[in-house]
Amino acid sequence: MSPAQPVRRRSDAVANRAALLDAAERVLLRDGPAVPLDVVAREAGVGIATLYRNFADRDELYAAVVHRAHQLVADLAQEAEASAAPPLDALAGFLDRLLAERRHLALPLLSAPGPRPQNGADPLGPHPQNGADPLGPRISRSLAAVLKRGIDDGSIRPDATAADLVVTGATLARAQLPPDAWERAARRIAALVLDGLRARSGTAPLPAGLTGAELDRAMTHSGGDRAAY
Repeated sequence: MSPAQPVRRRSDAVANRAALLDAAERVLLRDGPAVPLDVVAREAGVGIATLYRNFADRDELYAAVVHRAHQLVADLAQEAEASAAPPLDALAGFLDRLLAERRHLALPLLSAPGPRPQNGADPLGPHPQNGADPLGPRISRSLAAVLKRGIDDGSIRPDATAADLVVTGATLARAQLPPDAWERAARRIAALVLDGLRARSGTAPLPAGLTGAELDRAMTHSGGDRAAY
């Protein structure tokens, strides 16, 4: 075996995994979570054995799709946190990049793998977090840091929260109209949200929103919904 062969095999394995995740995104949006996994494999251009070499079962595949999207958003939020730009400009950049990547984000931004509430239980009530993606709190912390800079320098209203931005981003990432129309509408809505974040004298306080903990719990509980996938 030549030295190049193991490298090529690793490269092929990485490419196959990425193709499977891309295919899972498309298939889940198109056909829903009950679609047979061989459909995902065919969409990716690989055999079902390759799928099972990468993912033990459906839950592991879906969790990987969710985690990849959360990783992307966490990276964008961290870039905003590290930005030397004024806070509102950093948040504008975050939403702009998020919209540019929304094909990878339409499925899971308001979901994470985890147990669903049973017997009518409150979806915001306490529950075990063993299914939650740990990147969710990291996203919130980065966005909260940007908001704090803006609140401290007087450019952002003091009642804005990271949960507001997470919900806004998740809403904008999931198209509500045909793609071309949604691209224009979503960017306009993002501009309106950013303008609404500006601190102004005499602004009426916002109604009560979700706390970060409530949002994390709601996101985890939504993991089994058709809307989440």
